[in-house]
Amino acid sequence: MKKAKRTFHLIGGANIDILGKSFESLRPSDSNPGKVSISFGGVARNIAQTLTNIESPVRLLTIFGDDMLGRQCAKDCIDRGMDISSSLFLEGSSSTYLAIANKDGDMSVAIADMGILENLTKEAIQPFLDQIDQQDILVVDTNLQPDIIEYITSNVSCMLACDPISTIKTKKIIPFLRRLTVFKPNRLEAEVCCGFPVTDDESLMKALEYFRKLGIRDVIITLGVRGGAIACDEGTFRYVHKDIPVISATGAGDAFLAAYIAYLNLGSLVALKYAVAAAIATCMCEATVEDKINNSYLEDIMRVFPLKIEKR
Repeated sequence: MKKAKRTFHLIGGANIDILGKSFESLRPSDSNPGKVSISFGGVARNIAQTLTNIESPVRLLTIFGDDMLGRQCAKDCIDRGMDISSSLFLEGSSSTYLAIANKDGDMSVAIADMGILENLTKEAIQPFLDQIDQQDILVVDTNLQPDIIEYITSNVSCMLACDPISTIKTKKIIPFLRRLTVFKPNRLEAEVCCGFPVTDDESLMKALEYFRKLGIRDVIITLGVRGGAIACDEGTFRYVHKDIPVISATGAGDAFLAAYIAYLNLGSLVALKYAVAAAIATCMCEATVEDKINNSYLEDIMRVFPLKIEKR
């Protein structure tokens, strides 16, 4: 299936991901038997990896720690076809994300050591922004500092996409929501932006309307196993999918946004189907990014887990 001839640009984190998954129900303040895995992650890098797997041109601006894992992470990005020529290396430990998942694969708690990104300056970003064309798509990573987000979003004319990541980091994007083209919060993140609870389909539709009135073209609010809802130029829709065997939900949101913008030129609802398939594929693997994701694999997932979409 033909995709847009555009470049995807990402500014944000490239992490060392450490995931611990408990074999049984998590017991607080105790040692829990389980499995620990290490992989390369970070919101911007995760999205970039999925985009390269779908064969999209990708540029990534990040800061790598000048340590063994940081160098390995940078090499991995290059080997996957990402252009990281604008990225920086700084002395010290790499950005690290530590997540603890319960036996069902859902994250229970996480610690993000992203301090290295505070060294990303406007002077380092401007040459990267100068190479972005109007038809391209830039992903805004809320791991960045608010002043950097403001600088980025006010100095480009291309489409802007954002997953706010967490309820705490969501606050950073609120002043700039009107500048976004694609916004993908989950229910809790949507509540932070809207200022009212999203507890049922009625309030879900109200939240979508709130974001559309701000001028955001495509808004998707995800609800985990309950599917989600989308508002776009094609209308407002509620969607659900079959139950899936979750191994780890970490990284599913990144895969969703990556696939959505990769297929957006085919229409919002088509992009939604690919996006949900990418999230499902990620939930069914242990890694933060499912390396099998490509056009044919996503179409296989869509056949096994068909998406039911209802207009509202």
